[in-house]
Amino acid sequence: SPTGIEGIRWSVVTVAVSVSAAGVLPVFLTAALAVQIRDDLDLSVAALGALVGVFFGVSALGSAPLGRVVERRGWASGIQLAAIGSGLTQIGMATVARNAWTIGALFIVGGLAAAMSRPAADFALTRSVPPCRHGLLFGLKHAAAPAAVMLGGLAVPGFALTIGWRWAYIAGAAISFSIFLGTPRQLNRAEDRRRLPGGTTPSTPIRVLFILAVATALGIASADALASFFVTYAVEVGVGEGSAGTLLAGCSAIALISRLIAGWLVDKRQHASLLGIGGLLIIGALGLTVLATGGRQWLIVGAMLGFAAGWGWSGLMTFFVVWANPHAPAVATGITHTGTYVGAAVGPLLIGHLAERTSFTVAWWSTSAMLGTAAILVLGVWVFGRSGGNIAVRNNHISAGDQPKVSGR
Repeated sequence: SPTGIEGIRWSVVTVAVSVSAAGVLPVFLTAALAVQIRDDLDLSVAALGALVGVFFGVSALGSAPLGRVVERRGWASGIQLAAIGSGLTQIGMATVARNAWTIGALFIVGGLAAAMSRPAADFALTRSVPPCRHGLLFGLKHAAAPAAVMLGGLAVPGFALTIGWRWAYIAGAAISFSIFLGTPRQLNRAEDRRRLPGGTTPSTPIRVLFILAVATALGIASADALASFFVTYAVEVGVGEGSAGTLLAGCSAIALISRLIAGWLVDKRQHASLLGIGGLLIIGALGLTVLATGGRQWLIVGAMLGFAAGWGWSGLMTFFVVWANPHAPAVATGITHTGTYVGAAVGPLLIGHLAERTSFTVAWWSTSAMLGTAAILVLGVWVFGRSGGNIAVRNNHISAGDQPKVSGR
């Protein structure tokens, strides 16, 4: 496989990032095309939220066991299986989706594919990217979700309003099958199975990781609810369907750029800050407050703030947890990523129910409160660390301001 700057295997990076986007493309296409799908299949907003919850709920249940499958079979097989699963899900959406039950069945397959795509991509990047470039390239991988949202937004004017929403899934399936065909050969499976030295107990206390997992769940619940219902809300306040999809694509591009910038800053400064994560969560909460109170007049401002900051923090959280626990990064992130899956499953379900039973104003206020609460939890951990609490092992990858003293040293 061709290598570039500092030994980066770009062919591996390409498929790893692409499969991360393809894994969640079925659910975010459905969210973006919700207006047309609901009209054709007679689905409610609450039903749409429940289907998104099914997708991410299955991902939550499948993540750990499928991660072990990836470890045994290798990242190349994991990427190919994830791509096939995503492609088959989208072929099913294009051909046999007729009601909530058939979509739910398809989303079980899609959720399993998404669950495999994340560890396979992480494994591939770990083995193909030097540590000094992990920030930017893992940031690129984290940008895959907003990229999928952006593709969903573009599918509204590109497919749904021209030749029909089902054709968007055909195009998505073509992307997934291209990833399957383009996956490079894994060079050394035995090397990939080696174990790193060190203990397997995180340096960060479990109770602190649990607090960060709760904050992650609240933040991801808010972010995924925003992506899932933004087009529906924009149309409700008077924006045209095509314009709403284009606006979603633009805001998703902003979210993508914010994650890339966050990763670049991590590489440049060689640390990730809980204070910065808390600040982004607060800005995201302000954006959703604007969305809740501003109506159509402030729609763009609220959406831009919500997507840029409300989606921009998650990569930094992963970087901080990994660098705070260099001897047990998988164990530590396994705890915090639980919050990711729980939030992605519960958030759209809860917010969809609120929007259906009350109003989108109440729903957006609720998402704002979620981000605000997440910010309080993260900043609480930061203050605990600054006051001498043990939250990280001392090493050169964490700044003095974010890496407190470790007990016994």
